[in-house]
Amino acid sequence: MMKISIIGAGNVGINLFETLIKKKGLKIVSLFNRSIEKILSHRKKTFITNNMDEIKKSDIYIISTNDDSIEKVSNQLKGRGGLILHTSGSTEMKILSVHKDFGVLYPLQTLTRDKLCDFKKVPVCIEGNSTFNIKKLKKLVTIIGSKCYQVDSKQRLALHVSAVFACNFTNYLFSIAHDICAENKIPFEIFFPLIRETIEKIEKNDPSKIQTGPAIRKDLNTIKKHLNFIKSKNSKKIYSILTQAIIANNER
Repeated sequence: MMKISIIGAGNVGINLFETLIKKKGLKIVSLFNRSIEKILSHRKKTFITNNMDEIKKSDIYIISTNDDSIEKVSNQLKGRGGLILHTSGSTEMKILSVHKDFGVLYPLQTLTRDKLCDFKKVPVCIEGNSTFNIKKLKKLVTIIGSKCYQVDSKQRLALHVSAVFACNFTNYLFSIAHDICAENKIPFEIFFPLIRETIEKIEKNDPSKIQTGPAIRKDLNTIKKHLNFIKSKNSKKIYSILTQAIIANNER
């Protein structure tokens, strides 16, 4: 039985907790969070605490705090033994090098506390400081049920930057479209088939090869109409920057 403690009950921590607690061969022995009120509902499932000294001895300690807190938490775990992991996409593995055994368990997915994800559909990127620890991480990911990718810290940073473009920025663009629709009394759901079709196309094609719209056609009259229609200065700026980027990319 692999004993695990999770430190940090944010979006990633809670999703990992709710997934791992159900898996055979694993036992969550501690769930730590600075705000104990946020994890009170989990106390019947495992031991909860907001005191680092009370975290129980574990085979694996998963640090799922914000990036700025990883090093501090890592230092507080010094001397405990076990495999120390963090779940950050942009933090190098070596930040945990005060330990003998350390690595990274990075789920490449947008996670929220309110909607628990199915980890069978989530790619998990791993990195370990030894062959033994890599094998241990692969075993953990197999138990979780995810597809495992072994990447180094530079590759993981590239993934994280790419994810910001593919997910975070895209979601912000969705929010702009949502606001424009709301202002003009149009139901945003009308876009769902268009969004799904776009996603389905990029699963089989290079995104740059299936670009559509006025920018790729250099339809300057339409672009001018759009810019005149958009009220928000910020949205105008974003529209202009992306339009010029698409035109420039097509001319390469």
